[in-house]
Amino acid sequence: MTSDQAVKPTTLWNKNFLLWWLGGAQSAFGTALAGIATSFLVLHQTGSASAMGINLALAMLPAILQPFMGALVDRWPLKPPLVLGNLLRGFLQLGIGFLALRGSIPVEVIYVASFLTGLVGAFYGPATAGMTARLVPADQLERATGLMQGATQTMTMLGFVGGGFLVATIGRAPSLLLDGASFLLFAGLLLFVVLPERTPRKEGETFWQSFTAGIRYVRGSAIMMGLPLLALLLNASFAPLDMLMPKRMLALGAGEQGYGLFFGLLLAGGVVGSLVIAALGRKINPALSSVWGMGLMGLTTLGLAFAHSALQMYVLAVATGLANAFVNMGIGVIFQKRIAPEYFGRVGSLLGMVGTIGMPATLLLLAPIADRIAISTIFAVSGVLAMLGAVVWAAILKREPVTAPLPAEPAAA
Repeated sequence: MTSDQAVKPTTLWNKNFLLWWLGGAQSAFGTALAGIATSFLVLHQTGSASAMGINLALAMLPAILQPFMGALVDRWPLKPPLVLGNLLRGFLQLGIGFLALRGSIPVEVIYVASFLTGLVGAFYGPATAGMTARLVPADQLERATGLMQGATQTMTMLGFVGGGFLVATIGRAPSLLLDGASFLLFAGLLLFVVLPERTPRKEGETFWQSFTAGIRYVRGSAIMMGLPLLALLLNASFAPLDMLMPKRMLALGAGEQGYGLFFGLLLAGGVVGSLVIAALGRKINPALSSVWGMGLMGLTTLGLAFAHSALQMYVLAVATGLANAFVNMGIGVIFQKRIAPEYFGRVGSLLGMVGTIGMPATLLLLAPIADRIAISTIFAVSGVLAMLGAVVWAAILKREPVTAPLPAEPAAA
């Protein structure tokens, strides 16, 4: 049975979804572990926080290429990009790990590896767009999305918490080797995943025609225009937390431990929210979930402006994580229900690119003024903007349904 042979799943826990769920969970742990190991490797090699920033930026930079990668993904069978992406990322991590075992590595080599890893991710991300909808029955999509989110968030949390301990215990190089092995394991699991048949592209259609068809398709729907902007706003709303929380926790006397606990509780709230979603399944309306989740995120961010103790910050962290789980579930389900499968790669890549640039763009805008404006003011503005975004998103959702895919060939605008 080939990767493009038709598959009609009848149950949630079918073999293909189970393998995808397990592979995604262990890959999330490996990615979190790699972030810690690489950051400390760069710091050990250079002693420079600026070098760590450059390395992170190089890993994120290829995200701007995602729309072009999405056009390629929609022209090819699904399995090869998925398997190849994990193999390449695995070999890159193994390569850096083996070099680190031998001694000092020129920081330029780490930069190149980070950029290439980001480049592979820019290609791999669009290939995974809409994957859950392909592997489970339509009436199980909400539950499956919650399960995927819960597993990913749990393993990411374990990766950050346990990863720091693991790096400190076995070292940076062995940790990178372990991460590389996790990607190779996922590639092996994907060989046993049977993917459904895809709608063939038009005969003779060029890459540029595929790319522009994706742009026209997105322009044919207010929801598809709004989804990337919602992802942008969602990531942008997190930027002040990453940037300002260390200073806020120091002012409250909680210090580094408080900072770590805040984000640990935020992730824990996300895990709980995802498990609730998985339990309720179709009882949750994805449109309402995304609107109320975004509104609650705005409200909790606003609440951070008025919190006067670390305990209050921790409670708001859990609430923010819960809200984020419902927003992400809503976005994911709406995407998979509203987008025709043959456009998953192109629309998903646009969603990924716009969402990815939200955080660094906000950080760059905040950097010149962050020390001159009260932290509470920045949190308050961020919270109000998120709530306004929820109102706008609710208005968009009223304009068109989210339960049926937009036709694959909308009229050109």
